Amino acid sequence: MTEKKLHVAWGPYCGPDTDCLSEEEQLDQFRVEFFRGPGVQVTGWPAKGGVYILERCLGVELDFLGLDRFHNTPRPSGPDAAAEEEAHCNKMRQLGATWWRSEHAYDMAYFTSPKGEDGRFLRVGWETGGGVWVLSTTKQGADQKGTAIIQNAYTMEERCKAIEKLGGVFYANPVDCPELDLSDV
Repeated sequence: MTEKKLHVAWGPYCGPDTDCLSEEEQLDQFRVEFFRGPGVQVTGWPAKGGVYILERCLGVELDFLGLDRFHNTPRPSGPDAAAEEEAHCNKMRQLGATWWRSEHAYDMAYFTSPKGEDGRFLRVGWETGGGVWVLSTTKQGADQKGTAIIQNAYTMEERCKAIEKLGGVFYANPVDCPELDLSDV
């Protein structure tokens, strides 16, 4: 059987070595699926329902999440899939993932919202010895600060240093960070 490949954003992808997928088959296939970039969107399906979305993840974030940096990552299956997915969602929340009631709700917000500079910009770095660095601003504020340097970090340690340099806030106890949904992690 041929491995099914798909392109969720634009509908079924069909080619000489692929099958066409219906819209129903396209849903909930991948945690990570690579498109144009930069970065990738990471998705998680928590037990409470809905979906967590983490946009524009780069190599350091994918490493932190334990995800492959070069290949699509399918959702887990098998007897431990639910527990594994919940743990994955909790890690995503550590990076500031946003919860949506459905993928459709996220898609509608993404495609209908103005693409201005007032949107939220959040970058997170986790210290090896504990604690978290958080830089929260607007997209315009991010441009003014030159936050693109964060993308050049090879490691989470370098990422933390870049966030600190840009005026990020350190939380010794990550649960104290109002930008992260960690109250029950």
